Amino acid sequence: MGHTVSEEYLYRENIDEYLEALARKIIEAGVGKHRILIVGGAAMALKYQDGRSTVDIDICIREQNRLYSCCQAVSQEYSLPEDWINADVMHSDSFSYALFENAELYRIFGDILEVYVTTDIDLYCMKTVSFRPKDIQDMEILSESLRNRGITMADIIENFKRLYGNEYYLRNDARKLRFVEAQFK
Repeated sequence: MGHTVSEEYLYRENIDEYLEALARKIIEAGVGKHRILIVGGAAMALKYQDGRSTVDIDICIREQNRLYSCCQAVSQEYSLPEDWINADVMHSDSFSYALFENAELYRIFGDILEVYVTTDIDLYCMKTVSFRPKDIQDMEILSESLRNRGITMADIIENFKRLYGNEYYLRNDARKLRFVEAQFK
């Protein structure tokens, strides 16, 4: 699905506000607890206080259970685009169910909405697969954080294998490989 807006309008503070509203809508709808995993630009906005913003919140979910009707209610209440939060990323090359394995709890909203964010190394690998200009900018931030924690090129390769079953997404493009190698020298 194409995004209905191209201007970045979501940042940490209003993401939290909209997730709190989503928790209220889930409670009102009586559709039970939900767990979502935030990836992409929204994960960067939540994890790094550098003013990062995004056009949508990319989520991964294991079960839908009427979650999208609650998302639509938030969209209407706040005059947000219909795709302000979406799981389109689950249909992309950068998605893997292994992302759920090491996800970090960000916050629980309203005792009913558990929000996780992907780890930095998983996010780095996802952004390497996508490799758009905004992903490359995020990779600069992530690689510094990862290097400061002792993550090496070998760790990145092993994580690719864990996420994607092999190194294909990194090794299929010499440009990506050179970029990642340069960041982890």
